Amino acid sequence: MTKNSARKKAARAYQAAHPETTFPEAMRAVARSADPTSAVEETSLLQPSQSGADPKARHKAIEALTALALSTREDGSAIDFADELAGILASVTANVGSVERLLIGRTGSWESDLVAQLVNGTVMEEDLPRRRTAPVRVLLDVDQYWYNSGLEDVYIEDVDAIEQLLNHHADDREREQAPVDELDTIAELDDDDRTAYIAAWTRHAQEAARELGVEAPITVVVAEDTRAYTDIDPLADRIEQLAHARTPHPVVPELGTLVGSMKHPPEALAARIRAAGRSYRDRAASA
Repeated sequence: MTKNSARKKAARAYQAAHPETTFPEAMRAVARSADPTSAVEETSLLQPSQSGADPKARHKAIEALTALALSTREDGSAIDFADELAGILASVTANVGSVERLLIGRTGSWESDLVAQLVNGTVMEEDLPRRRTAPVRVLLDVDQYWYNSGLEDVYIEDVDAIEQLLNHHADDREREQAPVDELDTIAELDDDDRTAYIAAWTRHAQEAARELGVEAPITVVVAEDTRAYTDIDPLADRIEQLAHARTPHPVVPELGTLVGSMKHPPEALAARIRAAGRSYRDRAASA
């Protein structure tokens, strides 16, 4: 049995039930329904409120700061609460992304000015990533990358060509088998390409985070549509940019720097993939 043959069989069944669905779309639909990690995991941490300051979160903050203020050293002397509070505010600032984001609720007030002075006097902006304590969630939209990189165009064109052969040989089981096998091979290649790209992108994201001094956990979310995520996180954005820039094109590595360029649209990159002899059908033929 070929790799992922059950998934491909399920995709063909899905396609039969949804006649307007292409095989690549059917493969993705089956993968999403079978992947328990596709949903964002719930967390027990306090979550931002959508209706003003959460009394529970405020109470917990007061409780924690009171305990800290009353803490002593081993010799019985009081701790340096001002230093501790400044460090906490620096970490909160790192978690939300910037001093501006921290104080966006009322910029220009005397309270905001004093808080900004405290944070800016405690940590420089370039050192904020080192103060981060909240997990950093970076987003990778693989489908969007496949489109931008020209791979989606190549894949769909190749699959469409094979499906035309299948339709042409629909009554000839012996001649029908070769296109079916080729379709399976191409689906495997696409699946392997995506898996390898996600692994490489994740590795580069983690490396970028370390270079920036981030010690907080890094979570890579492979999302279908990153536009659904509206969190403002400059640090995550920076890591994502570095990961995109450093991760090579999975089929023709030298095209990596051209992906997303206005001068090199997907159809132009698809043409270059074919010119390099790296289309899915070319690769399937040599597999």
